[in-house]
Parts: sequence; structure tokens; C-alpha cells
Amino acid sequence: MKLRNRVAHYFVSRLFWLMLTWGLFIVISILLFSFFLGHNKIETPQLSISKIVDNTNIIDQEVSVDSKIKEDLIKNKMWVQVLDDKGDEIFSFNKPQSIPIHYIPGELVSDYLYPAKKGYQLSTWYKTIGARELTWVLGKPMTDNNPFLYWANNLWILAIIAVGILIALFFGRQLGAPLLYIVSWIENLSKGKYEESFNRNWNLKSKRRWRNKTEYKIYEELMLALSELTSNLRRNTEERKLLEKTREEWLTGVSHDLKTPLSVIKGYTVLLSSQEYDWEQDKVRQFSKIMEERVAYLEQLIEDFNLTFQLKNDAVPMQLEQKNLVKVLKDILEQLKSLPESKDKAFLFETNREQMYLKMESKYLNRAFENLIANSIKHNPPGTKIKIMLHEDLSHPGQILVVIEDDGVGMDQETLEHLFDRYFRGTSATVNNSGTGLGMAIAKQIIIAHGGDIKINSKLHQGTQYKITFPLE
Repeated sequence: MKLRNRVAHYFVSRLFWLMLTWGLFIVISILLFSFFLGHNKIETPQLSISKIVDNTNIIDQEVSVDSKIKEDLIKNKMWVQVLDDKGDEIFSFNKPQSIPIHYIPGELVSDYLYPAKKGYQLSTWYKTIGARELTWVLGKPMTDNNPFLYWANNLWILAIIAVGILIALFFGRQLGAPLLYIVSWIENLSKGKYEESFNRNWNLKSKRRWRNKTEYKIYEELMLALSELTSNLRRNTEERKLLEKTREEWLTGVSHDLKTPLSVIKGYTVLLSSQEYDWEQDKVRQFSKIMEERVAYLEQLIEDFNLTFQLKNDAVPMQLEQKNLVKVLKDILEQLKSLPESKDKAFLFETNREQMYLKMESKYLNRAFENLIANSIKHNPPGTKIKIMLHEDLSHPGQILVVIEDDGVGMDQETLEHLFDRYFRGTSATVNNSGTGLGMAIAKQIIIAHGGDIKINSKLHQGTQYKITFPLE
């Protein structure tokens, strides 16, 4: 059931139970009070009012009763009144002084239903004689006049109202507490507090206590979404802070790296332009070569800047062509073997097929594999074995699997977690950290841009392994 329908059903069902509970309470209250304070206390008169009516004489508008009836009234300590259609007394016998001579509409009914109110019980009879509507009232003092009954009669409605308020508060809490909790939670998010709302009335033991409460379960789908949103916002905030810190550290490192080649270039420029020295041609070439290397480094750094942001924004124009990935990797490996750092490394290339075609932008994909293989070459000690394997992934048919692994120094957990982050450079003192900090991030972005994926496994002193997969054409 959708959340909207579930919430509507929940509200309707709770309102139904509220009305049913309220109705049952009123019915039970009326029955109980009627039983204890009403009918069970009414005493059956020993003199029938119908007999009095039959023995009432009306002559010339004068009302009288038989002497036998009067004797019975005195004997039973009862009295009788006859009222006209306006409620005024026109005849009475043996009536106490406290009994009124006029009754307002409804007063007789009230006195009949609640005898404890005034301390006597009444019986009434209505009859039309001629054109006159008369009412006979037969009264008798109550033998059990408990004052508690009077107050109970007056307070039972207040009791019903009080209990009704408690019932309304109970159902109101069931309906409103989850909504207030959600509103408080959203308010925390709007203030940058990326955590669930905490209220001592709702979460005495656990912030997840709502999972075990019926009134909260109806909103479980919404709360789970809020919980996920809260976690994402908190995680994004932490990642943003980490990125800012990493970027600051990277800027500090890159600033130093920029100053070094610029200082060298500036120094040699000053030497070459000085009139105090007459440099030989070989020395000039030597200076120029050093300056050329430093300029190349600066160009590489600027190119890395542009490429990583273009890849991030999908702004790199990819002109894909079918090329043999086996040949591409062999050429890259042969080129990297010529690096000075490669002289004391052992290389091995394995493949189960001599031709394995992949749609690629060779300029960029070459760059990705160069970065990965060069990372194993530059950051490992002499004697390290570097192995590149290329074959069709048997565990996942239709995929090309490229594995680049070495048995070198490996990486610590921090380096492993942030290796593909932009601006990150390893912090180990035994590792060459002179790179731009963008090479591995660029490699991953290029591989993803070709529809591939890359995973890394590494342990300290046990080596590193990269697994790259591409869809097979």
C-alpha cells in the first residue's frame, strides 16, 4: 500500500476507534449511573397513583379526593398534588412545606429521574377531564437519602467530559506524535544538524525506538527515507570537509612543486643571460635540457588540471575507434620499460588471445594505463615484479579483464581509500610523492568514460593489484 493511502487509512481507523470508544464510554456511564443512582433506588409506592386518580372528584372546578385515599396517604407518609396545564398547583394533600406549588417544564422529569437530588421520589399521571389537562403528582420521602448520590448525580457529566478529554489526548498523541517527530527531524536538517530528532518522550532508550511503536510504523517508509537523507547529508558534509582539507594540503604540495622547477628555470635563465660568464656550447645545452625537463613538468601539471575537470564534467570529446587492446598494452609496457626507474624491475605480460578489440580513444586510454603501470614502477623498490594480464573474464562472460599487479610495498588503508581521489598523494616517507596528485583520479575517470570499472586490492608489504573491466565488443 502506498504511503498516502496508508496514512489516510491510519487516520480514518483512529478516528473510528475514537468515536467508538467515546460512544461506548457514554453508554456504559449512563447504564452504571442509572443502575446505582437511579432506578435501583426508586421505591415502589405502596399507594397506586392510578387509584388516586380514579378516586379524585372534580365538582365546579373544585378538586377533592376520597377520605379513604387521604387516610392511606397519611399512613404511608405520602402526599398528592394536582397541577393544571401551566404547572400551577390547584389541589394538594399532606404536602410538606418544602414542596413547590409550581413546576417549570422539565422539572418533574428531573425530580423523577434523580430522586436523590431533593430527597424524595415522585410518580406522575396525566389525564384530560373535560377541557382541562391535569397532572397528578404522588410524592414520598426517600428512606435512603445518601448525600453522595446527590453529588454523583451532579458530577457524572463532568467525569464523562474529563475521561473524554483523556481519550482525545491519547488518540491525539497517536496521531500527532509521529508528525511532530518528523517535523522536528526536518527542522534539524534545515539547521544543518544531520541527525534524527531526539525527544525524551519519544526516544528514551534509542533513536530508533520508533521502529517498535505502532503509531510510528505507519510512517516507516518516510522515516527510512529521512534516515537515508540524513546519513547522505552527514556523509556529504564530512566528505566536503575532507576534500577541503585534502585540497588545501594538495595546494600546499603543488605550490612547492611549482616553485622548485620555476626556481631552477629562473636560476639557469639568470646564468645564461649574465654577461659575467661566457658559457661553452655543451654547458648551454645542459642548462637548456634541465630547463626543458622542468617546463615539461609544468606543462604536465597544467594538462592534468584541464583533463581532470573536463572528465569530471563529461566535457572531453571522445572519438572512439576499434583497436586491439593487446597491442595497446604491449606498446605501453615497452615504452615504460625505458624509464630509469624500470631498470631494476621485472615485467611479465600474459594474455590468452592475441587480438581483443575495444572501442577506445587511444590517446586517453593509453594515459590511464600509463598512470597505473607507472604507479607500480615508481613507488616500489628494486626487484619488484610487475605483471600485466589481459583475457576475457570467464566469471563474467562478455567482459575484458585487465589485471595489473606487483609484489611491492603495498599501501596502507588510508592511501587505499583515497587513492582515486583528486588531489590525493601518498603520505609515506618511503614513497616518491612528487606527482601532481591527479594521475590516479584521471586514470579512473578515463576508464569509467570508456564504460569500464576499476577495483584495487592492496596490503602493506604484500603488493597491489588493479582489476579493470571493459564490456567486450
